[in-house]
Amino acid sequence: MVDFVTLKAGLLEAKMKKSLILFGILLLFLVCSCEKLGKKEIGGKDLVRVNDGVISIEEFRHLSERQPLESKMRLISEKGLRDFLESYAITREVLYQEASKRGYDKNNEILAKVEDYKRALVIDALLEETLKGKSEVSDREVEKFYKENESRFTEPREVKIRHIVVNSEPVLKEVLKELGKGESFENLASSYNIDRSRVDAGNLGYFRRGQLAPPFAQFEEAAFSLKKKGQISDIVRTPYGYHLIRLEDSRGTALKPFDKVKEEIRFFLQSKKKQEAYLDYIRELKSKSKIVINEKLWAEEEKRDRVPGASEVSPKPQS
Repeated sequence: MVDFVTLKAGLLEAKMKKSLILFGILLLFLVCSCEKLGKKEIGGKDLVRVNDGVISIEEFRHLSERQPLESKMRLISEKGLRDFLESYAITREVLYQEASKRGYDKNNEILAKVEDYKRALVIDALLEETLKGKSEVSDREVEKFYKENESRFTEPREVKIRHIVVNSEPVLKEVLKELGKGESFENLASSYNIDRSRVDAGNLGYFRRGQLAPPFAQFEEAAFSLKKKGQISDIVRTPYGYHLIRLEDSRGTALKPFDKVKEEIRFFLQSKKKQEAYLDYIRELKSKSKIVINEKLWAEEEKRDRVPGASEVSPKPQS
């Protein structure tokens, strides 16, 4: 039986194959009709002439293939593809030509960014090739890590609590008297609470240690000190008022099943191996390289103020 997800994936694949065929046909159509876009007829692999520049068929294909999937889907239709040609590819070329006329293509700041981007691409290509296969992790390694680090995959204790919170200690003492007379905790929370929990009779649900904000440190400690369901704390004071806390439920620690965390472990180990391989490779390259630092120039660079005004507000060393 084919499930919906598989069926949908199959239909999408078929649709994309059909789209690629249509894409090729439409490109051929555009090549044949591109003379309508300019005064001069062009041929070969030049798709469009814009003034003295051209957009080749390869460049157009490259531009279209770089689009996100949602945009690619618009290229399925003849109109969508034509719109992409005129509103993106040609517009891009017109803007580039105008920018070049104004000298932006020779702007030092832009050229520096281009050089940085080029270096990043070249480095990425090198590392991808060099580190290929060095981050593989076996099932045995994943299972071994799981067994040796069970504490990392153990769900911490959670408590479910209900509280009563009022503005002053005398009022809370009156509440305690009413509890002693048999009034229910829920009714008193609904009547007295000064926070939004009054609409749910003081119910705050489940939470773990560390989930509450620092001002509630005493509140959290009191909540986790309760051991039995129905047990009520002593009066707890926070910046928000005076509280009584009742334990509603407690969920003990539990180890997450291996099947639920194995891919998380695999990704962690792969990342770790890749990082180690990267550092080893860098050390190897540096050991083979002759590196000389101009210490005099470096000393001057260290003194340079990189953030204007930062030196005025930075703390001065104490004598």
